[in-house]
Amino acid sequence: MISSRRGFFKNGLLMLGASALGLDMLNTAYPAGVLAETLAQSPQNNNILVIVQMAGGNDGLYAVAPYTDPLLAQNRPTLALSAQDVIPLNSVMGLNKELGALQPLWESGSMAVMQGVGYPDPILSHFQSMYIWESLDMTGQQGSAEYGWLGKYLSTLPNAQSQPLNGIETGNQLPYALQAPNFSVPAIASAANFKLQAPPQTSAAIEQTRTSALLQLYTSFAQANPQNTLSGLLSSVSATTVSATADFDKAYAAYKPAITYPQSTLSSQLQIVAGAITQNLGVKVAYVIIGGFDTHVNAKETLQKLYPELAAAIAAFWQDLHAHGADSNVLMMTWSEFGRRVKENGGMGTDHGTAAPLFVFGPKVKGGLYGSNPDLSSLDTNGNLVYTTDFRSVYATVLTKWAQANTTSLLGGTYPLLNFL
Repeated sequence: MISSRRGFFKNGLLMLGASALGLDMLNTAYPAGVLAETLAQSPQNNNILVIVQMAGGNDGLYAVAPYTDPLLAQNRPTLALSAQDVIPLNSVMGLNKELGALQPLWESGSMAVMQGVGYPDPILSHFQSMYIWESLDMTGQQGSAEYGWLGKYLSTLPNAQSQPLNGIETGNQLPYALQAPNFSVPAIASAANFKLQAPPQTSAAIEQTRTSALLQLYTSFAQANPQNTLSGLLSSVSATTVSATADFDKAYAAYKPAITYPQSTLSSQLQIVAGAITQNLGVKVAYVIIGGFDTHVNAKETLQKLYPELAAAIAAFWQDLHAHGADSNVLMMTWSEFGRRVKENGGMGTDHGTAAPLFVFGPKVKGGLYGSNPDLSSLDTNGNLVYTTDFRSVYATVLTKWAQANTTSLLGGTYPLLNFL
């Protein structure tokens, strides 16, 4: 389908039932075959950023807990973590043992925990807060920002228009963070289906004939209707899509995971990302989403399933990259739209809160705890934690130190840089 806001294709390509790449329909026209040429010419060691969105509002006090603070148990009768529930990160803070698969990354010094991350005057609506994190439009008025922060970064890269796989997302819905008016990112929900779809049991020869006929259809229509802007655009985008998906399909077929990934949706998503990275497809930003963190009721039961899935998938991803010798230029960052309230509710869960930790991983990370520990004795008027690290400082650090980008122009201001890189 065609997005009414951005004009890119997403899984449903070319309005003919194909599942494939979304390219910008309004500003970009790529000649067929250009992708392979630009990939061959592009540097192979550019830094890569992988984003893991923990959608729903992760309970930071259940992920990284001040387990020695008696106020934790007072506020959380069933959710407080004690010494036996955590992997100590220092004398007062501990990582939930359900995230134990991350322990080797912590012990190797390639995991940083950014504490108390949030923003001024927090909004506790899922959609408004996500929009703020993704667009940096602090009003929370959805749709008023033209760019997502990652889409803006990608669209300003040299030769961005000719390298459509600079960014990839591994789901069905492109997040606002990756949107930009002059650049589009493909949504790759399945590596096997990231191509023009043919009827079952179609031979390779017939599929090629069908694809050629499809491209000729668009070309002929454009030639017959030179005044129709959309017809020419469809012709150029369809040719690029076929070329790009063919390159992706060839690269992914050559990718052999070095480890066995766990059976989970997040692991499958990260395996797609690992394949794109190890096969040098020119990816600069990759984006994956794991949902389910809106834990109003039975939080322990939910997170005892989600945390092991999250940790095991991330650990497998880094093991795979390391075995391929492809981890040195990769940085991973998690985020969630907000944390949870300090006090447990009557449903053995927690309601929407404010500040929470996020994780950063990679061989170039300076591992450790950053920021102030949660202060349970000094809450805001709603009983929520007071943020101590502005998320825009995290972004500024990543863009400046990792992406070597102009932070002021991308973020619309300057923010203190942090020391985790």
